[in-house]
Amino acid sequence: MKQTSLHYWHKEHNTSVAEFHKKHESEIQQSENGNGLLAKWERYFYNKVISPLKK
Repeated sequence: MKQTSLHYWHKEHNTSVAEFHKKHESEIQQSENGNGLLAKWERYFYNKVISPLKK
């Protein structure tokens, strides 16, 4: 694989990952990420740690 094509793929991949994280963050804020134990931990961590750091 050439360096330029690898660079282009990585750039596209980073863009799609960033979009996914924005969507996932909005789901966590609206409590739409599920009811499982991991989802509850995500909401707790987001509300207690990440959200206060953004303010």
